[in-house]
Amino acid sequence: MTGMNPGGPRIRLVDGRFELLDRLGGGGMGLVWRARDTALDREVALKEVRPPDAAMAEADPDGTRLMRDRVLREAKALARLQHPNVVIIHHIVDSPEHAYPWLVMELVRGGSLADRLNRGPLPVPEAARVGRGVLGALRAAHEAGVQHRDVKPGNVLLRPDGTPVLTDFGIAAVHGATALTATGALIGSPEYIAPERIRGVEGNPSSDLWSLGMMLYVAVEGTHPLRRGTSLATLAAVLDEPLPPPVRAGALGPALSAVLAKDPAARPDAEAFDRMLAAAAQATPAYGFPA
Repeated sequence: MTGMNPGGPRIRLVDGRFELLDRLGGGGMGLVWRARDTALDREVALKEVRPPDAAMAEADPDGTRLMRDRVLREAKALARLQHPNVVIIHHIVDSPEHAYPWLVMELVRGGSLADRLNRGPLPVPEAARVGRGVLGALRAAHEAGVQHRDVKPGNVLLRPDGTPVLTDFGIAAVHGATALTATGALIGSPEYIAPERIRGVEGNPSSDLWSLGMMLYVAVEGTHPLRRGTSLATLAAVLDEPLPPPVRAGALGPALSAVLAKDPAARPDAEAFDRMLAAAAQATPAYGFPA
């Protein structure tokens, strides 16, 4: 993984081809790097997919091996999607010299939705358009048998033209696991985990729609309605506390209230949710109120 430039500084190479340049970020499933593909002379994003719980990996090597297999299977499924709102996977590095697989992906240069929200809430039509893009990505993934399980502002990247790109499908590889690992580590972000997943019910694509709805609520309201001082308190609030009605969401309000129902059976399906988002994107704001 390492090499030397003749007469130059030490560099880090993956698969003898991808030069790691600088760290872009990381989460429960590993680190993401900006890298240079030396064969094609272009920049890419590189992610080493590691288990979210190192202790679990050591205690359960068979489970870790299964996770690796799922990572590769689902990465291949995503690579076949060719959807404009799903991050493009160029290549998979899986060789004996690497403990975990590396995913070679497109480098999205526009920053994340989380970065954008640090500057303030989104206007309702813009939030609805972002929501439709992410929903399109989720629908394509669900049709391919892949659930995301960690939809949140940090996992939505924005291309320079504003197109949202859903990334970090790594947690999706932990199919059949609960939201908590054997050692109590969370799989997913507490404030964006759907109530049924906290209760241990997995496999419902509607859980991703709930997470998208909460992301859009935060995007237009500028605050998370159920975030509390600790992860456990946040999980308890998501499970048991009523959702405060949005006050800035305007035409998006009914869609958010519907998709954020605690009972998955009460939520609109993806097609109905998309129609609601489309209507909100086109809505004309009433005087003195957001669209």
